[in-house]
Amino acid sequence: MKHDTAALLTLCLAVGLGAILTAMSRRWRLPTIVLLLVGGFLFGPQVLGWIQPGSLHELFTPIISIAVAIILFEGGLTLQIQDFLKSSQVIRRLLTVGVLITWLVGAFAIWLVFRWEVSFCLLAGSLVIVTGPTVIVPLLKRIQLTSRVASILHWEGVLIDAIGVFVAILCFEWVVGNEGGWALGRFLLRVATGMGIGFLGGWLVSLAIRKEWVPEALVNGFTLASAVLLFGLTELIIAEAGLLTVTVAGLVVGWKAPLQLKEIRAFKGEIVDLLIGALFLLLVARLEWRQFIDFGWAGLLLLAMILFIVRPLSVLVCTSGSDLQVKEKLFLGWVAPRGIVAASMASLFAISLSGQENPVGDPDFLETFTYSVIAATVLVQGFSAGLVAKVLNLRRPQPTGWLIIGSHAFGRQLAGLLQPVVTPPLVLVDTNARNIARAKADGLEAFDADALEADAMMDRPEFATIGSVLALTDNGELNELIMQRWGEVRGRSNVHAWRPSTGGASLRGRDVFVGLPRPSVLSTELENGEARLELSEPINGHSNRNESDLLAIVRQGRLIMPSRQDEQALAPKEGDRLLLLERSGSSLQKALKRGKFFTLKAESIKDLYQGLVDQALTVSPSMSRNDLATDLENQSRLFPSMLGHGIAIAHVYSKQLTARICLFIRAEPPVECEGQSEPIRSLFFVLSPTGDAEGHLGTLSDIGSAGRDVGRRDAIHAAATIDDVVNATAT
Repeated sequence: MKHDTAALLTLCLAVGLGAILTAMSRRWRLPTIVLLLVGGFLFGPQVLGWIQPGSLHELFTPIISIAVAIILFEGGLTLQIQDFLKSSQVIRRLLTVGVLITWLVGAFAIWLVFRWEVSFCLLAGSLVIVTGPTVIVPLLKRIQLTSRVASILHWEGVLIDAIGVFVAILCFEWVVGNEGGWALGRFLLRVATGMGIGFLGGWLVSLAIRKEWVPEALVNGFTLASAVLLFGLTELIIAEAGLLTVTVAGLVVGWKAPLQLKEIRAFKGEIVDLLIGALFLLLVARLEWRQFIDFGWAGLLLLAMILFIVRPLSVLVCTSGSDLQVKEKLFLGWVAPRGIVAASMASLFAISLSGQENPVGDPDFLETFTYSVIAATVLVQGFSAGLVAKVLNLRRPQPTGWLIIGSHAFGRQLAGLLQPVVTPPLVLVDTNARNIARAKADGLEAFDADALEADAMMDRPEFATIGSVLALTDNGELNELIMQRWGEVRGRSNVHAWRPSTGGASLRGRDVFVGLPRPSVLSTELENGEARLELSEPINGHSNRNESDLLAIVRQGRLIMPSRQDEQALAPKEGDRLLLLERSGSSLQKALKRGKFFTLKAESIKDLYQGLVDQALTVSPSMSRNDLATDLENQSRLFPSMLGHGIAIAHVYSKQLTARICLFIRAEPPVECEGQSEPIRSLFFVLSPTGDAEGHLGTLSDIGSAGRDVGRRDAIHAAATIDDVVNATAT
């Protein structure tokens, strides 16, 4: 086979098979690295020979270098300083003291067994610092640990990547520059250049994004290309410093946190998943059985020291003085599987050192040692973790918690009332930082998260206890999509959502609170004292409560939500507690009670609008006549909002109002309106305080609903007082 054909086939197979194996591992909830390890040997020269890394010749190192650079840039993006600062003391220790112990004690073990130079031992020891989310997350999903232990392992794996890589790169810079009398100078020059270009480049990238110099559609591609460019420029200036540059650049972009950071991370995550699969197959395919045979008994002794001394020692020191139980410390000391980042760094360093005339140490040892640690920790620790967790009684029960999507006043009050009486935990999520802050101030558990990312959320230990979901956004279609996403994770019978009363029942979950207005409208009513949530005392005997305002039932600590899909509303039983919503009336009815009934004689729309201004000022003299007249004139250009059948709506906002009011005007005689088959007989004039968009739109919606009903429409036209109008528009 020609070299160019072999190279093309190698790249195509690496990308394609890597993606397939990654998908299979996600589907089966296995560590991705296990299938990639097996696949690398199976498809490589050692067995089938489909993937031939040697066919890439001089292109192999640049391809690997760029791929690793992108992976490290993405790792820098994901490291959040605030997450580190907010993490528990044990996690912070593992990321600081634990890193030093793993690195230095691991390096000492390598020196003790193989007697390499100290600098080379430090480099090899730095490669096994990182654990990484690619191996930890599938493991946590599979064994379902208790939340405290799962949280420590999860955040250690997420945050340690960039820290471990940073240490490894510094060690590599030292080893590469450790030639001749100017070793320290070259090392400092590489570090200064890498960090300087990385910081400046990351700042410029984030500035370009924030200033919108880059079109939004190109932000993801621009960020990726910038990372590659920074890597190339640094390598051009000073060799072997590019990896440090991209790591620092990623940290800076993540620190500056542009608005598009979530999209950038998602895009980079997809690219990195693809690169990791291809990269790992290429790297493993170049390994030879001989390397591991030569590792011998000395290598096995070193592995035993890493597994049974280094990690337990690190955990023992980092958990000293904490409230962790002995069994939790034992589990943390046993589980620390290494991942793909360690393998990528080991191979890249080995390739770079092999290109030197007099390399320090044995470049092949870096790969052999690191891949042996990966295989041992993933296979031994990973597959025994479930049994160990079971023996130590650290497996959590089936998830039964509730996730409430929407941290507005309605969601917060629901959670606040139910939290003391419901056994499973209640967690709020929202993308509105202000709502999240309010929920936390109320003592509720709340997180800033996108509810559509169900799979990603379930990877986080904060949501591991979630068994049921309640979507309370204003958008019925969005709630439908949320039910679909979470139904795939937790089952359709466990997902609930508010949906408008129109339309049939959802096939993707359970519709609740049917017939109630949008959650934001209910939130406004609750905040204004126009509605009240109540949790009843336990029922003794038959309940005479009107079930039309029944939101939920608490039965023996379990939350039950009657839904549209129930053939009949769930009947409360003795001992149940009822969550009830009491509303003083619809948005329209409350606004009408603050307004008045008027009869106007007008010959045209202009006269009618002039009369509206005069009558509004009799109700609220503080309003500006000029502002009202201007707003109504602007509306008159489009003619009144016609509902048909002789009913129209006029509506404006006013800074002088503190509460919404609605005037009802009877036009006598009816006013002809161009384009309408019937003249205007009844007109609702809605005036809302500036900023009260939810209440304003809710009132207009109530008018529209009443006007479309034949019986209520006739009653509106026949009304003689404001009370008649209130009764006519009642649901």
